[in-house]
Amino acid sequence: MMHPLFLIGLVAVAIPIAVHLFNFRRYKKVYFSNVEYLEQLQTETRKQSRLREYLILAARILAIVFLVLAFAQPYIPNKKNKLKEGGCAISVYIDNSYSMENTGSEASLLEMAKEKAREIVAAYRPSDQFQLLSNDAPGSQFRWLSRDEFLSSLDELETTSAAPRMSEIAAKQHDFLSQSAAENKLAYVVSDFQSSTADLDAYPNDSLIATTFVHLEAAAVDNISIDSVLFSSPVFLKGSQVVATIYISNHGSQTIENLPVKLYCDDKERAIASVDISSEGVQSVDIPFTIENSGVLNCRIETTDYPITFDDRFYFSLNVSERLSMLVVEGREQPYAKKLFEGDSLVVYHSSTDRNIDFKSLPDHNFILLNELQTIPSGLAQTLQSFVESGGSLLIVPALDADVSSYNQALQALHAPQLGTLVQHPAKASDINLQASLYKGVFAGNVGENVELPTVQKYFKTTTTAASVVEPAIVLATGDAYLTCTPCGSGKVYLIASPLQTEQTDFVQQALFVPTLYNMALYSQSIGQTYTIMGNNNPVLLPAGIRSTEGTLRLTLPGTSFECIPDLRQSNGRTYLYPHNQVSEAGCYSITPADGKEVLGGLAFNYSRLESDMHFLSRNLVEKLVDDNHLGNCSVVKNSSKPLDQYIRSQYENRPLWRWCVALCLLMLAAEIILLKWWKEGKSKPE
Repeated sequence: MMHPLFLIGLVAVAIPIAVHLFNFRRYKKVYFSNVEYLEQLQTETRKQSRLREYLILAARILAIVFLVLAFAQPYIPNKKNKLKEGGCAISVYIDNSYSMENTGSEASLLEMAKEKAREIVAAYRPSDQFQLLSNDAPGSQFRWLSRDEFLSSLDELETTSAAPRMSEIAAKQHDFLSQSAAENKLAYVVSDFQSSTADLDAYPNDSLIATTFVHLEAAAVDNISIDSVLFSSPVFLKGSQVVATIYISNHGSQTIENLPVKLYCDDKERAIASVDISSEGVQSVDIPFTIENSGVLNCRIETTDYPITFDDRFYFSLNVSERLSMLVVEGREQPYAKKLFEGDSLVVYHSSTDRNIDFKSLPDHNFILLNELQTIPSGLAQTLQSFVESGGSLLIVPALDADVSSYNQALQALHAPQLGTLVQHPAKASDINLQASLYKGVFAGNVGENVELPTVQKYFKTTTTAASVVEPAIVLATGDAYLTCTPCGSGKVYLIASPLQTEQTDFVQQALFVPTLYNMALYSQSIGQTYTIMGNNNPVLLPAGIRSTEGTLRLTLPGTSFECIPDLRQSNGRTYLYPHNQVSEAGCYSITPADGKEVLGGLAFNYSRLESDMHFLSRNLVEKLVDDNHLGNCSVVKNSSKPLDQYIRSQYENRPLWRWCVALCLLMLAAEIILLKWWKEGKSKPE
């Protein structure tokens, strides 16, 4: 009872009892000389009269009892979900991803979610703490709001490209709630429960936080998405042809035929193709194009698909070089590299002796060849280490009389194999590693039958450590490596086990020598990432040559007013950009210095494709997953026309019974009226 003092009113029950006792009627016999006019009266026995009186008395007593109970307000106590004393901390997460633009039963799902959030906060006291959490989850949302502040922030909420996993948002939500001093910690999740992001199998279950899932019914929609792009060449040079392989997904139930796919470079249409994609399938299509200009090339792949359009464009930026720069440091003259590269349209050839090396100019080159130096000084070794870690490529060709100790110190710093003993007898190469990055796409068919392999007269044995990641490219019949490739930082170190002299090897006279050395030069271009996906906050590798401390570079989106100073960090001589959710719109961005006078590089951002699959979990499936994953402190709002604030109160408050008492009181009064009126009309004649 909420108001037990009203039970004193039960003494009023004595009133109908007293009336009944004092107004008790006795039947008397009345003699008439003629009863002809009483024939229409119904017979009423003494027992019937007493029964009627008792029923009327019971109806009056119960009417008074129920009326008193209505004022006393009895209730059924809620022992399961009863709120504790000490206030409430309520965190409401609204899924504002692109899928929430879908139409629900009344309006867009996002507008329906906002209305549900208003009903949620209406169920609690204005003095409680509130948090509004969205997919972006910026730092400004991790503070407590009053009810009015919550509603004001709710009105400003719009869709976003961010599409985090539901478990990731829940972890942030629970961490913030756990910091509150309120006794009742309540979390609400308002979402369409898209299959690709609603990972309830990984959802955290905190016994101190009661979580309520508010499921919004969404219709499945067929959709086409451009997912990724790969390139046939790892380098982008002016005048070269590149084949872009585009992967496209069909998230619908119908086969798509002749879907047009267009490629744009600097807003100019450069190529077009068509593709057929089966239902729920993925298909690739190749689009070749020629790079006509150097510098930053902003590109996009585009198709047409409705009503979901955010994933119909895929952006990528190519940082195109005019030419590559190669430096040969000669301890002994190397005519073969000079013949191969001098006058080449893509590679600029430079040479220097080991006695007049310009250490300051080494980072200006892409590919450096150390040819038969007798020793590698420590100063040169340190400069080369920085050069390779920054993305350059280095080829080391040892001299037969080399100072092995100095070589090994340099090779150790570069994580490359160490030189061992000099083998004095000839050996022939027996195998080429076709999977080596140096030879990918070079050969076709049976290499053993079509390619002549080199023979060496003398060579150094090489040894590797467990910490080295060495990729053998050419292996001798003795099992020793002849040519190896070792990644170091962002660059690569190549090591040939013998001098490139005709007296020592016929490698320089074979056809295999040309693609080997040429690919070393071409693959020395460090282009950075051609694109990145928004929302994952992974560091983005910038093109080589972009070096800056934080605050000296800007990230801008051409054609808009967007501008930010990104978080830049140096690692292994390369510059990485950390997005930190600063970018919210897909497109090709420019990296410029603070004055904005030139473009240092380009970087493309794309929306996450997690939202592309427009399939959703039903309410019944959400309930099943909650049970299957033992989320004991989670519940799902039942499908009801009742406003959410009433539903919440019914879940956490005691169940009131005063409405039933009023109804029963009225029922008893109606019963009394029926007994007094209709039963009286049914009396029979007196005896």
